[in-house]
Amino acid sequence: MSIINLKNIDFTKQPSFFGEKLGLQRYDRFRHEKIFNLFKQQLGFYWRPEEINVSKDKGDYQSMTEHEKFIFTKNLGYQILLDSVQSRGISHLLEDCSNPEIEAFAKTWEFFETLHSYSYTYIIKNVYSNPTELFDTILKDPEIIKRTTSVTKYYDALIEGIPGDSEYNKKKRLYLTLMSINILEGIRFYVSFACSYCFAENKKMEGNAKIIELINRDENLHMGFTSLLLRILAEDKSEGFKKVVEDCEDLVIQMFKDAADEEIEWANYLFKDGSMLGLNAEILTQYMKWLTNNRMKMIKLEPIFDKVQNPISWISKWTESKSTAVAPQETEISSYTVGNFKHDLEDENFEDFKL
Repeated sequence: MSIINLKNIDFTKQPSFFGEKLGLQRYDRFRHEKIFNLFKQQLGFYWRPEEINVSKDKGDYQSMTEHEKFIFTKNLGYQILLDSVQSRGISHLLEDCSNPEIEAFAKTWEFFETLHSYSYTYIIKNVYSNPTELFDTILKDPEIIKRTTSVTKYYDALIEGIPGDSEYNKKKRLYLTLMSINILEGIRFYVSFACSYCFAENKKMEGNAKIIELINRDENLHMGFTSLLLRILAEDKSEGFKKVVEDCEDLVIQMFKDAADEEIEWANYLFKDGSMLGLNAEILTQYMKWLTNNRMKMIKLEPIFDKVQNPISWISKWTESKSTAVAPQETEISSYTVGNFKHDLEDENFEDFKL
């Protein structure tokens, strides 16, 4: 098997997956131009954690109550493990990929997940007196491991496969992995994100929150990509996923419910010894139900939770990227323009989406 397909193939007429093996990387014509535009937008997102001043955070952490330290530390551990999964998992989506735009986005996406893991390390090294001790505890926490395996099981099934398996089963494994990633990017980080932003609202750990804001912006783009790709697979008959999508609908709905339940369970674990000013497990329960409904609508699924509103509307100033451009060297950086690419993923990116 060759590393590259040397046949002259028109990849605009190939399905996104399980078509001809990829060959010449050319970006002058597209099957999915919107995905290529997301790739270009992602290129403009490049940032480094050293751009953020976290020097005040160490003192903030030392002044916290014990249960606040618990909330902050456990969230960091969970976040770095999930991004470790993502930075190693995304490449496996490409093994049966036959679309250059998807390939380009995914390869850049994988780099950003590694950047996120490095950023968490940067936070830990600047906040904790003994970073090694913290790292060594992450894989010993059963609550973190339990939530992580909910994600890795779909990657594992995709990677292991079954020799000689049918194309239908291969497509099903890929589709469920994409769905699991979409849920991860859109739901599974958000209890942790909300805690980071709430600390910052209370003038604590503000450097950490600004790094999380940049990570959140990246994850929004990744969620937008997976939502768009899932809609393409569901709605474009030439992709060959129609039966898989129909057969998996009940399972997908359950996946969203399970993710929401696990985030709510995580919130109860974090807040078992006390609340934060402006945030507690009950508030986060309502927030996760509202957010889950919102994410399901993005891929045209019916919401599963009745009559829920966002109880922490203040969070939108953190989760919705700013369009203001500031100089990259400023420590207050949260959004800036590089190469004339706007860094914000707006709803309008998908308004005129057509197959």
